[in-house]
Amino acid sequence: MAKSMPTAELEGEKLTPDELRAIDIFKDVKPDALAKFPGTVVRRRFNTGDVICREGEGGTTAFYILEGRARVFIGRRVGSSGRKTKGNILAAIGRLFGQKRATTPTHHADKLVPIDASVDLAYGSLASTLGAGEVFGEMSCLNLAPRSATVVAEAPCVMLEILRNMYEVLQRSPTFKQRMDDNYRQRALANHLRNVPLFAGMSAEDLESLRQSAELVGVEAGHVIFREGDAADDAQTGGLYILRLGQVKVSRHAPGGERTLAYLTRGDCFGETGMLRGGRRNATCSAVDHPITEGGRNRKPARVELVRIAPGDFDRIVQKYPLIKGRLEAFAEQRRREGVQIEKSVRPTSAPPRQVEDMGLLQGQNLMMIDLTRCTRCDQCVDACVSSHDDGVTRLIREGPRFDKYLVPSSCRMCKDPVCMIGCPVGSIRRNKNLSIVIEDWCVGCGVCAKQCPYDSIQMHGLEELGQEVSDEFKRIAEGGKVVAVTERAAVCDQCEELPTGPACVYACPHDAAQRVNASEFLNISLPQAGRL
Repeated sequence: MAKSMPTAELEGEKLTPDELRAIDIFKDVKPDALAKFPGTVVRRRFNTGDVICREGEGGTTAFYILEGRARVFIGRRVGSSGRKTKGNILAAIGRLFGQKRATTPTHHADKLVPIDASVDLAYGSLASTLGAGEVFGEMSCLNLAPRSATVVAEAPCVMLEILRNMYEVLQRSPTFKQRMDDNYRQRALANHLRNVPLFAGMSAEDLESLRQSAELVGVEAGHVIFREGDAADDAQTGGLYILRLGQVKVSRHAPGGERTLAYLTRGDCFGETGMLRGGRRNATCSAVDHPITEGGRNRKPARVELVRIAPGDFDRIVQKYPLIKGRLEAFAEQRRREGVQIEKSVRPTSAPPRQVEDMGLLQGQNLMMIDLTRCTRCDQCVDACVSSHDDGVTRLIREGPRFDKYLVPSSCRMCKDPVCMIGCPVGSIRRNKNLSIVIEDWCVGCGVCAKQCPYDSIQMHGLEELGQEVSDEFKRIAEGGKVVAVTERAAVCDQCEELPTGPACVYACPHDAAQRVNASEFLNISLPQAGRL
């Protein structure tokens, strides 16, 4: 879980308003604004090898590098423990009929992993360098988000450490904003454009032109960027967007209520499928704030920063690259099929009993229920879950609330609104095309997703238990006593999508006690017939 937050009393050399105004990013900040928050900015010095912050731990400050270089990285890599996992006879029979273990998704080495800095990390190395004039820790400062990466001084460094109230003052500074915008254009935007699948195959010259013309915009948390049905070429809201900072909720109207499709994070692209000629938005996209995970204090919601590719620029790209229009057509067809799936899976129900609402059952699009009149507590369902995953860790805990004759165990419900996805500092939790929850292997073990889940369906496990290791770089600093080693990562039920037999827990039950249901459909059918289950 996320470690305790640092206190508001900062270590280091406190700077007076006059000393701050001598630093270029503060030069256009009014003296009374600097005097209002004494002690909220300190100057700190780090020697080569000093650990500045560690991934997964709590944070309340941002760092601005005045001098020197810092190494930023995520300290884990996938490994195999060679451990033989627990099995059972039913799981063995399943494998004879083609059932296979679920495996962690693999990614291209150039895939970007978003972190709380002016750079992203390439999946192949999960490391980069920050230099003078760059910021890291902004989301920890503004949202109390856990640190997204480990940062170590690569050379002697001088940095400013800044608390939120002063950082908000800085954000209103034209000089500071221009510095941050320039850093983003130079260090991250080109990579974000290259990693938009739609732009694959564009020339370096055209990508550079797009980088220069892209509009950087900011919106308040809660602001609707565009609504389902809006014209995609609208002069004010039209175009394609890339998320620079914060999170965006993607939702769609469906029978029975709104359906949350995804929570997007830094580097994600949205709005592309509506950009066909005369197209309409097929979903509503809204800026959302990260949750407060520690401290419980009141605070102003943080802004969400976006990159907008205007309709005119987008049309020029499509005209020059006909293949892009073909990709758009394919994306649009995929979204159409998803819309049909939503209409089938979300149906109006009769007014549910209060217990159903209190237990959150209607959130479940693939809810596991165990009929206790049939269950013999043999644990074959749990054993099958262990056997079906290559890390040998169960995603099913046979404990939970009861609804009539059913036990609702701790296992992912595939919620209509997956709030577990809000606040991940590295964007490692996502929904796949079938709307199942996936946790990527660069998870930093902060525990935000597990804490956000209302149903205890996400569990934290030790790296050794999961067959993973920390990187050699992280081991070196851990062995030097400068930082505690990363020990955990999150695991969640993946609905056994790779298995031809369906969910292993259901397949393995010898008494037909376990079942996976769409709760809306299940309750709508059962309640009128029997009055209650």
